[in-house]
Order: sequence, then structure tokens, then C-alpha cells
Amino acid sequence: MTATPTVFVIDDEEQARESVCALVRSIGVNARAFASSEAFLEYYTDQPGCLVADYRMAGMNGLELQESLLQRGSRLPVIIVTAYARTPLTVKAVQNGAITLLDKPYDEDDLWQAIRKALQQDEQQRQREKHHAETRAQLAKLNDKEKQVLDLIVAGKPNKAMAKQLGVSVRTIENRRRSVYSKLEVETVAELVTLVLKAADLPST
Repeated sequence: MTATPTVFVIDDEEQARESVCALVRSIGVNARAFASSEAFLEYYTDQPGCLVADYRMAGMNGLELQESLLQRGSRLPVIIVTAYARTPLTVKAVQNGAITLLDKPYDEDDLWQAIRKALQQDEQQRQREKHHAETRAQLAKLNDKEKQVLDLIVAGKPNKAMAKQLGVSVRTIENRRRSVYSKLEVETVAELVTLVLKAADLPST
């Protein structure tokens, strides 16, 4: 079961972080506040949700927190709020994948729209990762000989060419091919190729 998403709020000003938490909770979403980036990083593992971080804080600022998460391999969506917006800051935050950068004082509707977008993005990303993991688990069911046939199918080789290349009979290729289709739960070459490309995290078109 997927964990309930949480909006993590990081701000060294208590009133500011409590204000954001109150907004988040008023629309039925979990919120958890931290007074510093360091405290959040010590707590966080890989819970679903998003991050609302102030840019200017004592210790690690919001942009540095975003970069630290990226270095950890986390794709947690980030929203940065700041009273000191500058073009280089905005550009850097967006390049790092931030959902948006909001100027203080911001409109609550703008913040909520950003949070909603961030939560949707996180859910979609986690679903993609889940599907990729399931696909790779399916591929792991194949033995070495079946993987050879799979690679040749994807390369567009006909059965006779596969048999010649692998030094086996066409009947053997047919049997291995059926086994590949059965284990991967596909019925057509197109489905098979799509599955392999998804496993490789490549586009299928």
C-alpha cells in the first residue's frame, strides 16, 4: 500500500512554517514542519509528497537543500519560497527541477496550485518507477538462452536467422520464443519491444 503523501515544510521562522502547514492541512493533506534543512535531511528517507522550502535560512538554504536531495538521488518535487527573488536564483532552482519559485508574500491559491502540481508529479513519478521495477522483475524471469532470443526478437531477426546465429533448430527458437512471450505476459512483438524499452527507461516511440 502506498504511503499517504506529506507536504514537508522547511522554514526557520516558526510563524511562516506553521502558516503553510495550516493551509496544507485545511485542504486535507498531511503536513510536517522542520526548522532547518539539516533536520529535514536527517529525518527524510523516501516518503511520497513534496517539499516547500524557504530560500534564506540559517545553515543550508532552500536551494542547497534541493541540490542535496538531487545528490541523494531523490526526485521529491520542490517548491521554493523567498522574499529575495533574483533571476539567477530562479533559473538555478528551475534547472534543478523545482516546481516553481514563489515570491513572498505569495497568494495562498498560488501556493496551493503549486503544491497540487507537485503532489501529482510525485505520484506519477512513483508510479513510473513502480512499473519499471515490475517490468525488470519480469525480465529477470528469463534464463540466459531466452534472453538471447529476446535480444534477437527486439533486433528484428526472423526465427531462421536466430536459429542459424545461435546454432540451434528453428523448433528450439520457437519454443524459446513462446517461453519468452509467456513469462513476459505479452502477445505481440510490439508489446514485447515496448516492455523492453520501458525497462531500459527509454521512450517507446
